Amino acid sequence: MGKGYIRLGRSIVRRRIKVLGAAAALTIVAPLVLVSGSAASAAVTTATCNGMASPARLDAVSYADRLVRAWGRGDRPATDCYASAATARTLFGQATPGGIHWRRVSAEGAAGTIYVTYHDDARGGNLTIGVQNVGLRESDGWHAAYTARFQEEPRAWGPVAWSDNLVRAWGRGDKTWMSYYATPAVVSSLTHISPTGGPSWRRVAAEGAAGTTYVTYHNDANGHQLVLGISNVGLSQGDAHAAYRIQYR
Repeated sequence: MGKGYIRLGRSIVRRRIKVLGAAAALTIVAPLVLVSGSAASAAVTTATCNGMASPARLDAVSYADRLVRAWGRGDRPATDCYASAATARTLFGQATPGGIHWRRVSAEGAAGTIYVTYHDDARGGNLTIGVQNVGLRESDGWHAAYTARFQEEPRAWGPVAWSDNLVRAWGRGDKTWMSYYATPAVVSSLTHISPTGGPSWRRVAAEGAAGTTYVTYHNDANGHQLVLGISNVGLSQGDAHAAYRIQYR
């Protein structure tokens, strides 16, 4: 009985050792599995940007279209995903937001880059975006739009500066630029007051109301006052002719 008991005890001990050994093995393996899972999660995070799926296989023209739309609506996070840092600075340095009137007019390739050109139907200039071809981008596909060049595109202005530009154009009798800054009705009203507004207009006030900025000028020579209404919405969408209201007294 004693020997049998001892043998049974050894069997129990051996079984316990085996079980403990298996448990020890699990404690060693488990962290490796977790590390592997974290790496997979990191890979997914790298491939996405601002919640958007990787555009690694997206054709260059569609890639440029997405960038221009993001910039057009003033979406900085999305723009930063598609564009290089330098390209994003160029775009937002020109206008914030870019506006809704950009129309793609051409696309051509050279040395691994597709150059996609857009025309601004509101202001008349062009924008060319250079996008790396599929296969030449970083593995996650982001920041492939690495160059942006504007041609004959007027720089965007705030409402007060826009109004000042109109008054200066009227002051020198430049109807071409007056027609760019103002609606035909406002241009007609200004030229009816005087074909040449002169140099004596001084801005004295500016205030906003219901989507419009009203800028007031005083004429130091004759005492008259001019108020111009600039559409904030029009400017934000890249419209020309944003000066749409006028009051003269």
